[in-house]
Amino acid sequence: MAFVVAPVSADEIEDDYEWAYTLIHSDLPLYDFEWDDFWPRSIAGEEIIAGCASRIAFGDWQFIPNPADEYGGDPSWYRLSNYGVFHCAINIRTAYERAELNEGEFSRGFFARIGRGKRGNQELELWVLQQGMVPGSEYTLLAREPDDEGVVAEFRVLQSRCPEENHLEARNMDIWTTSYCKINDRAQLLRFARQMLREPDFGSLQLVNEEKEGSEAEFSDPPDDTVSD
Repeated sequence: MAFVVAPVSADEIEDDYEWAYTLIHSDLPLYDFEWDDFWPRSIAGEEIIAGCASRIAFGDWQFIPNPADEYGGDPSWYRLSNYGVFHCAINIRTAYERAELNEGEFSRGFFARIGRGKRGNQELELWVLQQGMVPGSEYTLLAREPDDEGVVAEFRVLQSRCPEENHLEARNMDIWTTSYCKINDRAQLLRFARQMLREPDFGSLQLVNEEKEGSEAEFSDPPDDTVSD
């Protein structure tokens, strides 16, 4: 199956482009420790009794909305820390202000590299942040330039324009939001992420260290070619 999405010009983004970010949810976690690119994960060796390794840097990360989205809201913060030694996971705290992270909303999750896709002639790695375990997990679609070395410290955050057949929403709930995107298949989630490469980035997620805070994010218009499996 292939997704074909018409290209979006810069003028359309500025004048009448509709940004989309719908919660993605699976009934059970789609990725687990049998998945090769699933982090953090246990390590062991002759000199290591137990421990957790992660390709994703721990610390404070800032989400920066795409400035082209006038309704994109304010930047927000994620604090990522390791759960433990024998059992590996990421503790996640979120808040709109960095100073509020200690008391921020809590969840636990993992990062997974789920495949690759193309934006124009550029090949990108596709990742997800998988949050929560019961009942099921929520997903943030991410992308970055291919790099198998070093610790990951920056992602592009993709939009989530849910396919109609996956969109669920209750009726007669007044102003209260009930809609979300239900995806229970790894292959479908990968196709969805590849489709979202055809859309402008929703924003960026960057590790912020003490020496260089609030670094500039780069945003790209989507390309003119078609993305397929």
